[in-house]
Amino acid sequence: MAATHDPARKIRVRNAVAAVVGSVLEWYDFFLFGTSAALVFNKVFFTGGSAFTATLASFATFAVGFAARPIGGLVLAHLGDRLGRKPVLLLTLVLMGIGTLAIGLLPTYAEIGFWAPVLLVVCRILQGFGVGAELGGAYVWTSESAKPADRGFYAALPGGGEFVGVMCASGAMALVSSLPREQFLDWGWRVPYLASVLVVLAGLVLRFLSTESEEFTEALAEGKKRKLPLVTAVREHGKTILLMIGAGTATSVASYSIQGYLPSYTTEQLGLPENTAVIAITAASALSVFGIPFGGWLSDRLGRRPLIIGGGLAIAVFVLPFWLLVGTRTVPLIVLAVCVGFALLLNSLIFGPTGAFFAELLPTEVRYTGLVLAREVNAVLFAGTAPFMATLLVHLGGGSPWWLAGYMALSGVVTAVSVLRLRETAPRVLARAAAGKTGSARPHREGIR
Repeated sequence: MAATHDPARKIRVRNAVAAVVGSVLEWYDFFLFGTSAALVFNKVFFTGGSAFTATLASFATFAVGFAARPIGGLVLAHLGDRLGRKPVLLLTLVLMGIGTLAIGLLPTYAEIGFWAPVLLVVCRILQGFGVGAELGGAYVWTSESAKPADRGFYAALPGGGEFVGVMCASGAMALVSSLPREQFLDWGWRVPYLASVLVVLAGLVLRFLSTESEEFTEALAEGKKRKLPLVTAVREHGKTILLMIGAGTATSVASYSIQGYLPSYTTEQLGLPENTAVIAITAASALSVFGIPFGGWLSDRLGRRPLIIGGGLAIAVFVLPFWLLVGTRTVPLIVLAVCVGFALLLNSLIFGPTGAFFAELLPTEVRYTGLVLAREVNAVLFAGTAPFMATLLVHLGGGSPWWLAGYMALSGVVTAVSVLRLRETAPRVLARAAAGKTGSARPHREGIR
């Protein structure tokens, strides 16, 4: 018997690969900046004041990228809802590639003074402009290309790809930070930035060869395109978007407190080697590469809501043992803390189901814009400010992390409560509910339960 030819499956796989590779490249660039902000930029670009002031200024620059994200994200998502997902996702790669390469070539404060941090901010804005539409677009693209019953798994793949990028960025920084300190601060830190240009070019080729979402193409054919997707999204789905903002709080506050601030805490407060936290984050990122798709796969079977709610409550409880383990100054225990809190609770249980969950809550014609609006408002309020807030809260606590632990715990509670107010969207769970095998989970026009 002849083999069954399934062109739709080939499209799903090709789009998923393009989305994943793009996420690897985009988030390699973006998270490289976070590690550099903790270990390098306060010593290279902000050397005019005290060490504490330099660290705050460095993390403030990190936050600038998040301020640019909603602007770039909404502009590009508007184009994505009107022109297509594919061309916008090509553009995000170009923006990130230019911004990252330029950072690797920047002169230091010692060489050009005030203009060094100014140019760093400009590059960071360019990065943030591209990233604003990247992961949200990848969520939309993969979920629209997948079969309904498998959306959780497919939409989680870009998130897993993101942590391939994080792992590569952390690993590259761990490698170059092992150089003698003078060489690391002179030229070593630049190598990962310059190397990114090759993989960005590879990502552009892969996305160029991919296919537009069939669901989006059908929506265009049916005349569902909106002139102003942002206005429509806010007017018709505003309550859902507000709750989506709340639902992302834990993966902003807790995740970025670990990724963005922990390297600084372990070096400045605990006196550990500079690569200690980087090693832990790299190990957790490696687990997340598999844990995030597993979380998406599990959400196809158990539902999006139970996993995210459970993850939010679990992180609220785990922050106390997390900081106790970090405080032991024992590398294996620090790695354990980061792997459990970051890889398992935040990424597998919360981040994994989020892509499909958010995409399914909104209709095709405003999906890209509404999803990006929720993600990027949350990013400005919580993710971009997390390392800054962490630094400030630990300083106010006299070097103790307990004020920060309370802030992280609160973020988990906010996530759980917000998702409680949103409806279930997993098609298999809804089908079982309709057949009377579970409690009511029928869909609504609005995403509120």
